Amino acid sequence: MVHVREPGGTRLGEKIRRILLDPKGGRRSARAEALLYVAARAELVDERIAPALRRGAIVVSERFSSATIVYQGLAGGVGAVGVEAIDAFARDGVEPDLTIVLDLPPETGLARVVRARARDRMERLPLAYHRRVRRGFLAWARARGRKAVVVDADRDADLVARDVRAEVARALR
Repeated sequence: MVHVREPGGTRLGEKIRRILLDPKGGRRSARAEALLYVAARAELVDERIAPALRRGAIVVSERFSSATIVYQGLAGGVGAVGVEAIDAFARDGVEPDLTIVLDLPPETGLARVVRARARDRMERLPLAYHRRVRRGFLAWARARGRKAVVVDADRDADLVARDVRAEVARALR
């Protein structure tokens, strides 16, 4: 199994991650942000994901296309169609077999982040933005059918992990 994170996972991707998540990085347009995320994804696909898949490995990614489509496309107002087009170019045919959306109210998620560490630039965006993100992920998942599963993450971590493992096992059958 190969585990990757987005943005990041490569030398270029980690540099882009620092730019994107720096709380002092200032404002940027959602369109420019989408392009940066997709650039990091292209590098990750080329350097890590595609080679792992060619070897027959299972790849688990913390975030992938859905995050950019929802955060910048839907919640950020760029529009899903344009983001999906540049994302398809970046992925070069690589597509997840399963996306698991961990769903919980944004207030709960942001409170968990504050307890764990300081908030990054994205986490500092207004609550209204995070509410749009949640609605966007739920709508995105509904539109994907069995390729996307929503797991209620507003529960004990052991129950959430159990449900995630069950969904992965189902997908691997």
